[in-house]
Amino acid sequence: MSEVTPPHDGVGTPAALFEIAIGHHEAGRIAEAATIYRHILAIDPAHADSLHLLGLVMHQAGDLDGAAALIRHAIEINPAAAPYHNNLGNLLRDLGQRAAAAEHYRRAFDLRPASAEIASNLGTVLRELGQGVDAVACYRRALELSPDAPEILYNLANALADQDQPAEAEASYRACLAARPNHAGASYNLGNLLINLRRWPEAEALYRAVLRLAPDHAAAHNNLGIVVQELGRLDEAEECYRRALQRQPDHADAQYNLGCVCQIDGRLDEATACYERALAIRPNYGAARLALCMAQLPVLYQDELELFRRRTDYLRQLKQLRADAGTVFPLEKLAEGAGASQPFFLAYQGYNDRALQELYGDLLCRTMAARYPTPALHGTSAGGSKIRLGIVSGFFHDHTIWKLFIEGWLKQLDRSRFEVLGYHTGTTHDAETDLARDLCARFVEGGRPTAEWRRLILDDRPEVLLYPEIGMDPMAAQLGALRLAPVQCVSWGHPETTGYATMDVFLSNALMEPPGSGAHYTEELVLLPNLSTYYDPGGAPPAAIGRAALGLREGATVYWSGQAIYKYLPQFDAVFPRIALGAGDCQFVFIEFAKSRAVTNLLRRRLEQAFAAVGLDAADHCVFLPAMDQQRFLAAIGQADVVLDTIGWSGGKSTLDALVQDPAIVTLEGGLMRGRHTAAILRRMQITDTITRSVDDYVAKAIRLGRDPGRRRALRDKVAIGKQQVFRDGAYISALEAFLDARGRQGRGTCVPRPARPWRSAANSAAWA
Repeated sequence: MSEVTPPHDGVGTPAALFEIAIGHHEAGRIAEAATIYRHILAIDPAHADSLHLLGLVMHQAGDLDGAAALIRHAIEINPAAAPYHNNLGNLLRDLGQRAAAAEHYRRAFDLRPASAEIASNLGTVLRELGQGVDAVACYRRALELSPDAPEILYNLANALADQDQPAEAEASYRACLAARPNHAGASYNLGNLLINLRRWPEAEALYRAVLRLAPDHAAAHNNLGIVVQELGRLDEAEECYRRALQRQPDHADAQYNLGCVCQIDGRLDEATACYERALAIRPNYGAARLALCMAQLPVLYQDELELFRRRTDYLRQLKQLRADAGTVFPLEKLAEGAGASQPFFLAYQGYNDRALQELYGDLLCRTMAARYPTPALHGTSAGGSKIRLGIVSGFFHDHTIWKLFIEGWLKQLDRSRFEVLGYHTGTTHDAETDLARDLCARFVEGGRPTAEWRRLILDDRPEVLLYPEIGMDPMAAQLGALRLAPVQCVSWGHPETTGYATMDVFLSNALMEPPGSGAHYTEELVLLPNLSTYYDPGGAPPAAIGRAALGLREGATVYWSGQAIYKYLPQFDAVFPRIALGAGDCQFVFIEFAKSRAVTNLLRRRLEQAFAAVGLDAADHCVFLPAMDQQRFLAAIGQADVVLDTIGWSGGKSTLDALVQDPAIVTLEGGLMRGRHTAAILRRMQITDTITRSVDDYVAKAIRLGRDPGRRRALRDKVAIGKQQVFRDGAYISALEAFLDARGRQGRGTCVPRPARPWRSAANSAAWA
């Protein structure tokens, strides 16, 4: 670009020269314009417009400090020029001086209150300063001045999303897209919003729209992977994560997510490598560090030897994680990933896990305490008033945890004694969520950060916090590791001790717990009556379904074993062919693992080997059904002759639901609470002759029932009569109320939390007991 030769002094006035400079500036000839601005300032050092525009040129060239000096000088000369203040605000934002930028935007808007641009700029810097409410107000004012402006609608939507106003944010994103259909940012951020609302198909369409506009958008590929994974398309999710990594190899989240897919698919070595790559990119990635530890716990095992090896590997990784926390990486960083990966599958190994859970619980509680200091807790009420009871769960919706626990608590607890506060930490909302809202004195829901949930609960000052489970919902796992109420209790939704020093009581029942089971828990074990659940089966009776529709032979004896696939321990595979040898023409029904064909195929291979070992073909006897909705599931059970309870981890809700079909059930009563659910249900119905205590007895009784239709009919008749003892248990509710009332009143006044247990060396802990 040729250099402009400025006119000789006296030939052009500053005004005329300024018009020439503006022409160059607007045409994009920035160097020429800058030369003339400097010449004007040589003639008239107080020419404010030239100072201002030369400042813009220097801002564009990257000389931020020099640009700021020029524009400030222009403002000193003409403080009433709104553009000067607006552009200085832009410059100060780039310098990171947001508070100063906000002040100049305000001055600009005072001078030019009809400027949508200035109002929007002020909104943007206020949002960056964390003043979300004021930011929303600014964007709304900007829209009044410039209705349907896409960028302002987009900025408003982002601010509304920050303020947890998803409905209004969604409306604003959609208005932006109506005005500018190819706005990739609006499509992407609306997709993110809908992910949080679990509206997977809509989010998928939006991410695909982004990728049509920007095929190399790595984050969109990653988030599309999250969506299709939630929709059950695991192979497609893996492809999405790999595409993200092709475009951005250092995308730590995509590495982590790819690891999660490999882990759920049983490829633990690949999962481990992914987590390690994520940590190489982001060393303080707390979720990846926890996932690397939990990757030692697969969904299913090839054989019992692998189970032992993986359990030992898990202990080794847990010890390493504890050693590194606070030394290799900051302890509080682990809090960012707490709950994302939990030792859920540990409990399915069939051992007493107290020692391992205590190590894990110590780590998690110390992690959360490092991030969120323990507050002083005070009582809320005078004697005689209601106990403030908070229920914390991600399952205030149609779910096993809702049916087993929350529904009964909300419908049955005496509101003259308890003020019930519901904290729905999940994002699924359905008719049961609406019912929960109506039944709670206060109900809070929505995707919120841990700090906000902590503040909300502490502000409500409950005397008792009740968790139906810890070990499944990520946010409940985090909040349970904090001291948020004087008394904190967990029930048996995940029938495993938490290991948390912050959890005071584990609520269980004498029917399910074996003698001496208090030693299985770090919490105080409190045994409530009967099954410690107020279960209302409700619902319409299941529709009829024929055997042919299920791939079952009409003349065969059908054994139902439709449990979660991770309940099947390899040491019990031989049970099925042993039964087949004695029962003759028979079929066993299993349910596929919806998240991974590879995991289902592993169980198929194990059964093929077990049947082949006794000279039978598994294909003649084993039927795998796809995951089904509740009505079809119950209808399918109706086609079975005998229900075989899984050994080691018994059926709970599945057994209760099956009672609608009056089934003949065989169960092996285990040595841990989680292996005794069905036995407790049968005892409650006063049916004990199909409760077994050895594998041989289990096999013998399964064969006898399979070969004797008369015995099955008699057992079904007993179930039909006795099952009413299982449902709608008022005695349990009365005992629960008495417990909560007594503990809640003890918790009033200043609370001194239990001291944390010593963080003992992992070397002193057994891997199993």
